[in-house]
Amino acid sequence: MRRTTDLMMLRKFRSLLRTALLMGACLAMLPAASAMACPMCKTATETAGNERHPGAYMASILTMLAMPSAVFTVLGVSMYRVSKRDQQLASDMNLSDRPDA
Repeated sequence: MRRTTDLMMLRKFRSLLRTALLMGACLAMLPAASAMACPMCKTATETAGNERHPGAYMASILTMLAMPSAVFTVLGVSMYRVSKRDQQLASDMNLSDRPDA
């Protein structure tokens, strides 16, 4: 009974993951009009005369660069764990289906 519930949960997770990836791919294809403002922000911080603005601008760029790698790392590790758990469930089911000799 427990194995069937685990398999049902695994199927639901896979379905949810597929849906999330599809939605993410669709969102990635949308044009990003707000990205056009970034060069103007740089110009505004350079002419502001405040010494903290260029540092904050650099930190925001580093944050924007780090986020995709963090997201893809989390997704990759999650998918790896799910595949390992799936392999373990499959091997457990194969061992339990064998008749004792």
